[in-house]
Amino acid sequence: MLKKMHVMFLSLLIIALLAACGSGGGNTGGNQAANDPGTNQNQPSGNDEKPSAEGTTITVLNEGAVAVGVGVLGDLLEKKKQQTIADETLNPRITEEDFNYTPGQPLKKAGVFPYYYQSIMNEKLQSKNITVKTEDWGWGEPLIQKQTAGFLAKNVPDIIVGETQMPGFAQQGLLEPFPDDMAQEIRDNVAPAAWKPMEYDGKIYGFASQPGVSSLFWNKKLVKDAGLDPDKAPATWDELLANVQKVTEAGGGKFFGGGVYAGPNAGGYLRYGTLLVINGGGFADDQGQPVFNSDANVETVQFLKELNANHPAGLMANTNEGTYFDAFKKGQIAYLIDGPWRAIESSQIGIDYGMSQIPLSSDGKAGNITIGAAFHAVPKDAKNKEAAFEYIRTMYSEEIQQLIADTGVRSPVLKSVAETDAYKAAHPEMYQHYLAMAGNVQGLPTFAKEDSKIWQIFGEAVTKALMTKGDIKGILDEAQKRAEAITK
Repeated sequence: MLKKMHVMFLSLLIIALLAACGSGGGNTGGNQAANDPGTNQNQPSGNDEKPSAEGTTITVLNEGAVAVGVGVLGDLLEKKKQQTIADETLNPRITEEDFNYTPGQPLKKAGVFPYYYQSIMNEKLQSKNITVKTEDWGWGEPLIQKQTAGFLAKNVPDIIVGETQMPGFAQQGLLEPFPDDMAQEIRDNVAPAAWKPMEYDGKIYGFASQPGVSSLFWNKKLVKDAGLDPDKAPATWDELLANVQKVTEAGGGKFFGGGVYAGPNAGGYLRYGTLLVINGGGFADDQGQPVFNSDANVETVQFLKELNANHPAGLMANTNEGTYFDAFKKGQIAYLIDGPWRAIESSQIGIDYGMSQIPLSSDGKAGNITIGAAFHAVPKDAKNKEAAFEYIRTMYSEEIQQLIADTGVRSPVLKSVAETDAYKAAHPEMYQHYLAMAGNVQGLPTFAKEDSKIWQIFGEAVTKALMTKGDIKGILDEAQKRAEAITK
């Protein structure tokens, strides 16, 4: 039943994948009104909106998973509904009946999710006399450039959204910290993945209503063909390595054990970075200084090198992450680490898959890196901060979080929804994903200087360690030296 439900939600996957990696792409077509901040009279007018006798209007940046268009939210909803019904390209086709959603019951079709998400948001905010006006600045690098220009011009919306760039904005003092009572409410009631990456100096600066973290997936058929129990998840790195080696041996060059994508880009850092975190390592300290050559990182890269031997030559560090995930979809590798969308896509293409939390190293502790997490934040220069925080409060309301739970595609982050017996029974795999959102969950850091250059240094070092016979400690020492020459 769960896998049939997954098929129904394919179209949501397509939308959510726009935000799956911090490496760019996605939702860049946008509305032509989304011009460079501060440089055009059509620029989004966050600082120009003023409270009126009718209430407050706030400007909010769209993000792919919940976008309904550009304009006043209340005016867009019915238009979005009719456009969705008329769209013959949707698979499965959405009809008027599919808009009959009952909270606590499976959402009939994934394509109605954006409508219901924003409809609930609009209704709750309208009850507080808050009107939402949406803007689209794209996603990935175009979004980051426009946000950076907007901060410089002090012309930004009341709520901005983004992924890997958002912690850096908080560290630079560009975002408003959440009110203390709101921050405490979130800490008490919400899974850490939704806010922990946006915590800085004891303050919370952003929230994601449906973040992703990585899990371990495997192709049960390939695992069974290797003589392994396809229903048993490896619990440790040693077990995982032993399994991938057995699959590679059984494959005889036709299929391989696999492991994790480790390309020199954000797609790689988001995925194998989780292994660094588990083993007590990481990319940077709390001052944005590189920590590339720690003992824990050396151990992790050694593990990555052993996994690399269980892939087709060059696949694991391929600069095109799509090539790696295509190999899993084609049954060429058995194991991989990826975000929650891998479940629905595997179901859609007929892969009998397993899903579990990521195995631990011998001295490791559970940890993760958010992936596909759209963090919403209030800029320091926002005009309507109080109303903007009401918008974010609505994102973790019971109604919104129940809707997310009912899709079965992402996990809710509100404990009172995710930790119920009903949710555990209806979505056992996504409940495992929810559990992975607790504890030491981080975002990708921002380095103190020349961020993109420092990432390039690290990515190149890991690739060299995987693809050559060079000494791993020496390679990471050299990368650390080069990085420190820039950041210090």
